[in-house]
Amino acid sequence: MAAKSAFDEVQFPEFSTLPFRDGDPEGAIWGFYEYISHAPPSFRDELGSLNLLTPARILKASQHEIQLGKVISLNWALQKPFPAGYQRKSFQHRVFKWPGRFIIDDEIQMNTQCGSQWDGLRHWGYYKTGQFYNGLPLNEIVDENGQGIETSVDKPLRNGVHKFQGKIVGRGVLLDYLSYAEKSGITFAANEQHVVTAADLDACAAAQETSFEQGDILFVRMGYILWYENANEEERIATLTAATKSVGLNQGQEEVEWLWNHHFSAVASDTPAFEVRPSMKEWDLHDYLLAMWGTPMGELFDLEELAKICKTLGRYSFFVTSSPLNIVNGIASPPK
Repeated sequence: MAAKSAFDEVQFPEFSTLPFRDGDPEGAIWGFYEYISHAPPSFRDELGSLNLLTPARILKASQHEIQLGKVISLNWALQKPFPAGYQRKSFQHRVFKWPGRFIIDDEIQMNTQCGSQWDGLRHWGYYKTGQFYNGLPLNEIVDENGQGIETSVDKPLRNGVHKFQGKIVGRGVLLDYLSYAEKSGITFAANEQHVVTAADLDACAAAQETSFEQGDILFVRMGYILWYENANEEERIATLTAATKSVGLNQGQEEVEWLWNHHFSAVASDTPAFEVRPSMKEWDLHDYLLAMWGTPMGELFDLEELAKICKTLGRYSFFVTSSPLNIVNGIASPPK
């Protein structure tokens, strides 16, 4: 029997009543998880919605979702996309032989915002105040020169991606929006600005006969990786060296409330930003998901094989495990 948790059955406040604490930014849930767990006053939560992945939910997901024993990796090759896009440094891989020995090593350099990744809770601050999840101020992440604050790995700072270790485990749900759009006569280019609305996601879920549970890990397939894998080099370079354009979730109040009302533990997609690019508002869904709610965001996940298997089985829920790199004070990480 799974150990009980204060987060097994959570009654969340209505979005219209947020922030949870007076004085916090509009829409913030800061302090809520401490309140639910009766944490001491000095405790500051660093997991956000990952708190919902309790032992009971993990056990239930394993019992209901593991039926075939088939394993599917959602990690895209670390070398992709190339160029990296977003004016970020592309992945570099060096292979070398030790002098005088038959020993081969390799080294890598990468920006953790390129390729398949989980955005951690130190990545995106609220656009009005510069505060990160649970009120973490910018000056506790970088100094006045914009460089990361140095500290011992034995004295980690708040909200590091290392906190995700052993936490992203539970019931996953795929919304195969690309397949739904094709069947519905909706045409778009994945490397161009195209909005996916909350109504689209509801219609996709209904077409798949897919239901949601509190704490689900949401994946949305929108076709960006499929576009990349079928584009020629000229098309890739033209797209990735220009201002980023991509299909993604609409930046609207309906989408914010849709995400809030479903209370996902994490969200991810096969696109560069999960939400549409270029942005259509002065704010982003990142502001709500990462900064206001502490909900990890996954980007550029390879959902192609998963979509094929889900379609074949007629079942769009599954068991998920993902363990980001254990980088103390990390900002983001490949999902592993």
